[in-house]
Amino acid sequence: MGIIFLVFFLSGACALAYQIIWIRLLGLVFGGTVISMSVVIAAFMGGLAIGSRIIGRYASKIGNLVRFYGILELILGVIGLLVFFGISHLSGLIYSIPIDIHADTLTGVLIRLVISFIILIIPTFIMGGTLPVLIRGITGEKKKIIVNTGLLYACNTLGAMTGALLVGFFLIRYMGMTRTNFIAVTINLLMGCIALILSRRFVSKPDVEPVPKPSTQSSESDKGLRFIIALAITGFTGLTLEMVWMRMLLLVANNTIYLYTIVITIVLFGLGLGGLTLSVLIPPKKRTERTFGLILTGIALTTAAGFILFPLTTYIGFASNPSYYSTFLRLSFLTAITTGFLGFLPVFLMGLSLPIGVGLYAREISELSNRVGVIYAVNTVGSLLGSLATVFVLIPMVGITGTVVICVTLTMIPALYFISTTYRGNNIITVFAGIVVIWFISVIFMWNLNIPSSILGRKINDGEYIEYIDEGKSSTIWITNKERGFRKIWMDNLWVSSTSREGTHALLAHYPVLFHPNPKKVAGIAFGTGQTFGTCLLYPIEKIDCVEIDPEIITACQGRFTEENYGVLEDPRTEIIIDDGRFFLAGTKEKFDIVTAEPLQPYTRGTVNLYSYEFYEACKRTLLHGGIVAQWIPLYNSGVFDSWSLIRTFAVSFDHVLFFLNGSDGILLGSDTEMRIDPSAPIPPRALDDMTRIENENIYNLAGNFICSKKNLLKASEGYPIITDDRPTLEFTAPISHWTEEQTGPVEMRRHFLQIMEPIDQLFTGEVDWDTARKFSTSRQLINRGYIADKTGNIREAHEIYQQAYKSNPRDVRAIKSLFMFLRKYNRLQDLPPELHALIRPPQQTR
Repeated sequence: MGIIFLVFFLSGACALAYQIIWIRLLGLVFGGTVISMSVVIAAFMGGLAIGSRIIGRYASKIGNLVRFYGILELILGVIGLLVFFGISHLSGLIYSIPIDIHADTLTGVLIRLVISFIILIIPTFIMGGTLPVLIRGITGEKKKIIVNTGLLYACNTLGAMTGALLVGFFLIRYMGMTRTNFIAVTINLLMGCIALILSRRFVSKPDVEPVPKPSTQSSESDKGLRFIIALAITGFTGLTLEMVWMRMLLLVANNTIYLYTIVITIVLFGLGLGGLTLSVLIPPKKRTERTFGLILTGIALTTAAGFILFPLTTYIGFASNPSYYSTFLRLSFLTAITTGFLGFLPVFLMGLSLPIGVGLYAREISELSNRVGVIYAVNTVGSLLGSLATVFVLIPMVGITGTVVICVTLTMIPALYFISTTYRGNNIITVFAGIVVIWFISVIFMWNLNIPSSILGRKINDGEYIEYIDEGKSSTIWITNKERGFRKIWMDNLWVSSTSREGTHALLAHYPVLFHPNPKKVAGIAFGTGQTFGTCLLYPIEKIDCVEIDPEIITACQGRFTEENYGVLEDPRTEIIIDDGRFFLAGTKEKFDIVTAEPLQPYTRGTVNLYSYEFYEACKRTLLHGGIVAQWIPLYNSGVFDSWSLIRTFAVSFDHVLFFLNGSDGILLGSDTEMRIDPSAPIPPRALDDMTRIENENIYNLAGNFICSKKNLLKASEGYPIITDDRPTLEFTAPISHWTEEQTGPVEMRRHFLQIMEPIDQLFTGEVDWDTARKFSTSRQLINRGYIADKTGNIREAHEIYQQAYKSNPRDVRAIKSLFMFLRKYNRLQDLPPELHALIRPPQQTR
């Protein structure tokens, strides 16, 4: 029996591994929008529910169910291999469909749902049937129903937890998707063989269906319906709450693969521990309908308690002492503790509720597999509906707070019903009234918490205020404002963009447009505040397709940031497309002169798909001859390994590459032809004004940021891995280096850049003022040297270098600003050259 439990444990690990891999693969095919992912999850759960119901119904007609289970595992292993390679061929199919298949259209949603269902139905059908088959296969006595159900459920769920940990932390990172899938397939086949060998010890005959008694049939049916409804509700609220907890945690923690893994692990651990506790510690006489009702009550009240305490726990952990999360390990531990406070008790009680509900519903051995199949199916359908309702209805309509209140209330309804039918006399009034009062008080407390505002308000600085907030389908979008109109736009916990004068957003437009001989059509990935797209339209561009995955970003920018983005949303040349940028480029029939990509930081979950080799292949497919791709490379908060992997992946993808450094932001240009710029060519006045606004008032200033071309980039990055769909290493390393190399990474990268810098001469064509060009190149090189000296504690050397940068090129505004900011940092503005004293604002204008 112990080996059977181990087999089912490993089966759970394989199932979770398959789920993660297939969802990642289908995200590459359909795009990573929340709509696409919700549809895929719905198809996955739909297959589980159908398999549980159908296989569970007919399992009673099979003699040796352990042998049948072994056969199912063998089939699943073979299908797991076929599905993996089958998904990779879906792209050509979906892109060939001659209708609108964008994720925000009804046809796009339906096509994704149908294709996902077709590709996943067989493996998920088999997965769904394994639990009812194995429960009946090893259960020969009525009194063992709840015990075996709890143990098998616990083993399978704890196995899934183990699979989530291994895949989320190690396997994909170190072995890649293909090898991870092969490991799961191998384990499935091995477990199937072991089950077949052990099946000789579990020989049984097909069940003989009992003839129901007419006098009790209606009563038994009604009683069974109560359990079905109750467990359907727990399935609905369980997955809804899991998604809500994730949204709440994203308000205080970065959206990384590790956050997702930690949340999934704790949820599965709670469910598995609950099933194990019911089987081992709760005596049979306590496994009653009253206990079932009390468990449901506990789910509701602990959910409310975790929600109410969440702002306090996050404030204590994340806000009061930054040293608590100064390293990645501490941050992960803190996240796990916070997740535990938020949801461990509810999921632990949910783990109790399913086995006891099965035991109370499936009262006879002869009907066990059928009834387990029914319960598991309705529980899974509830989860399916919860996942869809959360994304499409609940959070967009009533927000996080309203969604939790609805979940708590829904759980309380069957809880109060079961309690009311099991208590007698005055006891029922006392218990019922007490629970209702506690529930009512909890709802009042929850409704007044004002999440997410109460959490996000702690992130802003003095003088800032929240101007706008919207809880959308996939994230919470909010905008902060400060004096003089300095705005930031946020996505959950992540600062996406702002109205600062650092200029990278605009440079992602200026560089490709100026290096292209005659650009007319542009595709831009990731809208942000729209500055890159609006800057493009300062030139004679005929059309720009702005692709944004989150529609709430566009809504938030309506009427805002118009000064910075030059009213791009109102410009008739602009077309807004709500979809995944990679999916758009891979499927569009249009061709472009320029593609700009400014994704989120590489450490965010799923963003690696916009930094991979396959993404650049999709970019090249859409380019006209001579077209240019401009890619943002964030070097701040990044490690050396990640930065060089990002750069190398881009460099190997294009025939000709130029790399520019603007502060701590890298800008890569890639093309199939050489890229040159003519300083004497006319620039539209509005574009020239914008260049001045971002302190790059002429072509030589822009060119001064040049580091090197493809040859030196490949030489410097030799030995660093290329980011691919199969080996998305960046998604796993970037969250760690974000904490471990926050200070050292950018410094080391600038050291490397100084060693590989190339002459600026190769950038130009036409009439060139070589003296001015070389002065800007020299002053920018000195600025980088000054930055390194400052960050490594060589204050005197940094001061001398910054002074040298200014003296070598007094026309370089960046050199002037660097010197000024350095002296202000160390309270030494008295050392500013006399001709620059006008930069010092009067005391009454400073804060």
